[in-house]
Amino acid sequence: MAVVDLVDLVDQRLAQLAEDDEEIRAEETYLVGDTGVWCLLALYDDESDELIGFEFLETSESWKRPDAILQYNEAVTEGFNVLVIVPDDSFLAMTELLARAGDSNINVSDYSAMELIPQALVG
Repeated sequence: MAVVDLVDLVDQRLAQLAEDDEEIRAEETYLVGDTGVWCLLALYDDESDELIGFEFLETSESWKRPDAILQYNEAVTEGFNVLVIVPDDSFLAMTELLARAGDSNINVSDYSAMELIPQALVG
């Protein structure tokens, strides 16, 4: 499987958020673990500057990190909206994993449903 350009996917998502809702501001943080790089988008109410939620933009390997579900669950427990975005071919496995170990308030979607177009990294 080709390695996707995560920065490009994040740029696409940030552009969508800016276009869809002018009242939400997003800040991205790239994180590295044993299973690769993923991005955490912190979502803020632009008017009050209040943190309202998180989006985890995952790769085909990053969602498999041992503490991923714990991170999602902690964010929901703290009262935040959580959306996990995974590659299309990881959607079913992620959905099954969340059904077993995730909080029922965690939302999951795949790249296609979010209209994100993955680009393979060259080189």
